[in-house]
Amino acid sequence: MCDTIKPRIAYIELFFNKGDFLMKFACKAATRGNARCRNMVSDLGGLCSTHSEVPSLVVSDQPDVVLYKTNVNKNWSKRLKELGVQLKNPDFEAKEKKHIDHAKRFGREPFKFRGEIADSGVPVFGKDGLKEVSLYELLQELSTIYNVVDIHLRPTKPGGNPHMEVLVVSFSDGEEFVGNTDAFQELMRFLASSCWGHVHVWANPPQDDGRIIHTVNSAHRQDGAQPKQFVGFDDGRWDVQPVKVLVV
Repeated sequence: MCDTIKPRIAYIELFFNKGDFLMKFACKAATRGNARCRNMVSDLGGLCSTHSEVPSLVVSDQPDVVLYKTNVNKNWSKRLKELGVQLKNPDFEAKEKKHIDHAKRFGREPFKFRGEIADSGVPVFGKDGLKEVSLYELLQELSTIYNVVDIHLRPTKPGGNPHMEVLVVSFSDGEEFVGNTDAFQELMRFLASSCWGHVHVWANPPQDDGRIIHTVNSAHRQDGAQPKQFVGFDDGRWDVQPVKVLVV
């Protein structure tokens, strides 16, 4: 596990009410094949009409792997490379085909949520995700549950911003720690003062080897903005809570 820097001091809770959000959340039940249900409900942690009547309900399992992905500019990319983070060049076409095949194997429409981008999973916080979010608390929590087994950079997907690269952090259960501690600490310092305009969490069906992988994506860092909420892990069912801030 990784030690992290001291958490943000917090005293006064910002106004926050989950019922105020006109958004949908993924049903927390597991479908056949142990994939999280794709039906949407109005209450976070709730059940869809199909699963609310099931007498022996099975809740979706905690993931074996959590991937955190965020865009970084060239200056940040350079800093991370100086700390030993490697740039990898994935085969995007092959990955897209894999996502399509994965979705079809579970009887799912690959383009249900993002149009031209294939997904096999479900967006836990709905199609539009969360706004004005801190992820510092989440990565701190994940680092106490999992090992950080890999940190790397990759180019943005074709059609993406050529001036940005994507930072990928892999949290995994039961794997030996091989991550870059200096880079992770630098990331935590960055997240401690970051407010994200958009955050999405994807719960994906099991891979061929049985592993369940969830993905956390953040984008549009808002300089000087105060986050109003943070994401909690909740044993892989995911949650969102209000941020408490120090008022001077």
